[in-house]
Amino acid sequence: MSDGHAEAFRRASEFADLSMWRRATPGMVLGITDRRRTVFATAKGSSDAVSRRPLSPDALFQIGSVSKSFTCIALLQAAERGEVDLHQPVRRYLPWFSVRSRYSDITLHHLMTHTGGIILGSDATPTAWTEVWDLRDEEAACEPGTQFHYSNSGYKALGLVLETVCGKAYDRVIREGVLEAAGMRSTEPVITNAVRGRQAVAHLPLHDDRPSNRRSEMYPAPWFESDTGDGSICAPLEDMLAYVRLLLNGGEGPWGRAMSPESFRLMTTPYIVPQDGLHGGAYGYGLNIETAGGHRYLGHQGGMVGHYTSMLMDMDSGFGAMVMINGPGDAEEVARFALECMRGSGEGRLPEVPTRAEAFRRPDATDFTGTFAGDDGSFDVLERDGTLHLSRDGREAVLEPRDGDSFFADTEGFELFLLEFEREGGKVVRAHHGPSTYARAGARTVRADNAPERSVRYEGHYRSHNPWLSNFRIVDRMGGLAYVPPDGAAKPLVHLDGHRFRIGAEDWSPERIVFGGVIDGVATSAVVSGGGRLGRTFTP
Repeated sequence: MSDGHAEAFRRASEFADLSMWRRATPGMVLGITDRRRTVFATAKGSSDAVSRRPLSPDALFQIGSVSKSFTCIALLQAAERGEVDLHQPVRRYLPWFSVRSRYSDITLHHLMTHTGGIILGSDATPTAWTEVWDLRDEEAACEPGTQFHYSNSGYKALGLVLETVCGKAYDRVIREGVLEAAGMRSTEPVITNAVRGRQAVAHLPLHDDRPSNRRSEMYPAPWFESDTGDGSICAPLEDMLAYVRLLLNGGEGPWGRAMSPESFRLMTTPYIVPQDGLHGGAYGYGLNIETAGGHRYLGHQGGMVGHYTSMLMDMDSGFGAMVMINGPGDAEEVARFALECMRGSGEGRLPEVPTRAEAFRRPDATDFTGTFAGDDGSFDVLERDGTLHLSRDGREAVLEPRDGDSFFADTEGFELFLLEFEREGGKVVRAHHGPSTYARAGARTVRADNAPERSVRYEGHYRSHNPWLSNFRIVDRMGGLAYVPPDGAAKPLVHLDGHRFRIGAEDWSPERIVFGGVIDGVATSAVVSGGGRLGRTFTP
């Protein structure tokens, strides 16, 4: 620990405690490094929420999609050796690779930048071969290179390309090409039973069919093995900080250069600007690229079944942060605050840590205040010192901000869905909660133009045994159908033909859902693009 930044470290640690309280996070490791060494590291909470065993800073975490940058480095290395051309079609290296398409061929570059126009993928099986093979049943939705649509399936294909051209298993490619140069001696490139005992126990909310919150009870998440190029690396905090240093130094590690300066330039070039609200700024090769306060930031987030991570680097100040948690939470907000502290320490203006009373403030809180009414009753949204409260039937609850204009209301009748506010012309006019819509005073309730034929009932709760896609709900919202994941905002369903719908309003979205097993006018199953079958369940 560097004494010159002691107050910055204290505030970053205090904010981490607040973030864990906000979302009932079992355990967290937080580390900060400069270009030479680790300057701060801490482990908080429990490795196992049941036994309350303290979390060790040496525990392994599944870093999820942060692994995508490792895959990209290995591909850039293969390009330097002349083994691949990133702008050649994927099928040049995987002749059996196939996606139904009326557009140009999908290249490695397209997959590396999530611009192939293909599905996200839902990990119906734990192996890359099956998911990439099954892409032949899906359809590219736009010309490659024109739209950003995040695809784990695409990175699974990239991992198979690496194995094919290098003649080695993915774990060996990553270990020899990246881990050795960075000095990541305790990292495991793939998830196997052999490393399970070294990992922090992953956790999911006991109630997996609704938004998690600060009072959620946690239980151990399902276990699986994986060796796919989209996210299978297991690493401790200190190793990940060594990787952050490799990137802060342009690809040069303590045991050698992982890539040439030209390859690093290619990796950090902003190729596409995402419009999904999740990946800020632009996207390079396995890295988010953005500018904040005049500083250039690189980073990526990762999400696994019960492990979540955030890697963030301020390339101008030379500091990087790594945050890993073993349950629900917001690793990214902690990483951002940590770097804000480091930058503020150098400039003499450290950020203030909110108190618990201030934890759910919104700077635009007054945008949401007023009375909202619908067929299911009405409620008031009140603002007190920047925090929003929902008032209904004499009861009040704090509205906890989530992504965009979505909130969680911890009160009876609002448990199953987020409260999603809708704007028109920048002004909040409606609120949606599952199938219920409430119009603000003076606003009108409009009907959707994507209503399906009502001869079949699609609305309901669907479940599977897949831990990545355990369940979702289909609701009737303002005359149209909407797909609602357990812990996120709804997406509209646009009818295509028969029992097939597009998930999402964008006409270039490749995501599909097909309902089946129609019995007495009721759909009893659903297949989400790239995923297995989910069945209608008996719970609401």
